Amino acid sequence: MSEHITWRDVLADAAVRLSNPNEARWLCEHASGLDGAEFTAAFDEVPTTAMMASLDAMLVRRLAGEPLQYVMSRWAFRHLDLFVDKRVLIPRPETELAVEHALSLLARTDGPARVVDLGTGSGAIGLAIASESYPATSRCG
Repeated sequence: MSEHITWRDVLADAAVRLSNPNEARWLCEHASGLDGAEFTAAFDEVPTTAMMASLDAMLVRRLAGEPLQYVMSRWAFRHLDLFVDKRVLIPRPETELAVEHALSLLARTDGPARVVDLGTGSGAIGLAIASESYPATSRCG
């Protein structure tokens, strides 16, 4: 790897290859192990060979049409970062509305409630409700 190729260069190249600057940023952040401002601060750093190999593998998968969420093996849902792969449906933004509705119903109940999320994929709904309705005492299992 040339000492002159920085994350800034790698990001620009990935954005061209994907024709999507946002996806390029997410994949570069994932490969670098840095998020948001940390990644921006590292723009002038040189990626390691392992980071580049990881990014190249993800780019190949994404360019072959694999969903971004599966390529990254994770996706954000509300305040959670969930593991996702081909065995799990990707958590959708509209599913967050179901959580909003459930939380509003729970807010009107007296005492603790039971929430069951069985056989529904990633468990995003149950996990979000548990973490947001009883954050200090939630148990998942």
